Amino acid sequence: MEADVRSIDAIREWHAALATYGDTLGEALAGVELEIRRAHDWLGEQLSRWQRAIRDYEDDVTRAKAELSQRKFPNWDGREPDCTVQEKNLRMAKARLEHAEDQVVKCRQWLNRLPKLVDEVYSGSGRRLANFVEADLPRALADLSRRVASLDSYAGLQTDYAPAPSAAPAAPPTSPPATTPEQSP
Repeated sequence: MEADVRSIDAIREWHAALATYGDTLGEALAGVELEIRRAHDWLGEQLSRWQRAIRDYEDDVTRAKAELSQRKFPNWDGREPDCTVQEKNLRMAKARLEHAEDQVVKCRQWLNRLPKLVDEVYSGSGRRLANFVEADLPRALADLSRRVASLDSYAGLQTDYAPAPSAAPAAPPTSPPATTPEQSP
């Protein structure tokens, strides 16, 4: 079997590029894993934040109810005072509380959904790619290195190993000038 290798240096360059690609790919996979963890941590932080907000907003609702009930008592002249400001404050406090409760529900939903989505979309293919980078690529690079070494040793054995000559025809061999009988000694 004959190999038609035109440049061992090109194979070496490809080997170096493939090794660099493997390193870059490994870093990218680690970056994706880090971003997935960050997303999960961020959702957990948001859940805690909204749970704290619920406690604060429950206190606001309690205060707004107390202000409204205090304001509803009739004045000394028997008229009920205007409570629109307190009623508005109570509505706003209840709306903030409801919003915070909705956000807690959404955070919990996403905390449950995220691992499933990551598993469906990324984990299988990411694991295969990581296995390639960790096992298959180093084996392939080692095999390629052995082949380059084999080509180097083969090229070293070849005495006529050189790039193909240019298309220009070689000059015909010159023969020594003919001698005449008068020139002979």
